[in-house]
Amino acid sequence: MVHYLIELALWILAAYFLGCLLGWALRNLFGTADQTVSAPAKVVTSPAPTYVAPPAPIAVVPPPAPKPFVAPVPITAPTPTDKMERPKGLAAARGGKADDLQRISGIGPKNEGILHNLGFFHFDQIAEWTEAQVAWVDDHLRFGGRIKREEWIKQAGLLASGKEAEFTKLYGTGGLRNAKGETLSGSRTRKP
Repeated sequence: MVHYLIELALWILAAYFLGCLLGWALRNLFGTADQTVSAPAKVVTSPAPTYVAPPAPIAVVPPPAPKPFVAPVPITAPTPTDKMERPKGLAAARGGKADDLQRISGIGPKNEGILHNLGFFHFDQIAEWTEAQVAWVDDHLRFGGRIKREEWIKQAGLLASGKEAEFTKLYGTGGLRNAKGETLSGSRTRKP
């Protein structure tokens, strides 16, 4: 196979040289002679010398004076809603048993795992989050305001204080099953 490639390269090289030789021959046979036409020589007489005035002096403009130093305007402190603060987490669940965070509308198995990795195992921890802490968790989890929209703080506060009836009235059962094994979650887990 290699010998075919070498042979092809040699043929291409031979065709190139043959084309160059043929082009040179045709140009010499049919090409026109140098086509420069010489015009009859004109006699140029120089006009009488004229006086040329020297150029006018250029006005020199001094550079502008440097501007006085102005101290930069201090940046105002961020508003409390712009401030983010990481909430304090726990190393492990108290008593070795974590609350079922999935009862809060908007927390599924994946989010519960992430919250556990961040050190949040109990409803009372979530219920105590401040605005700055909610902003940090929301930014960290890239929820785009979901914590406020779904009222995690309020839901966690009701569950932490044991107000099951009020929680059920507002948010449904939070994934709990009744005696028949049916869940009453879904559309009832969201506040109307």
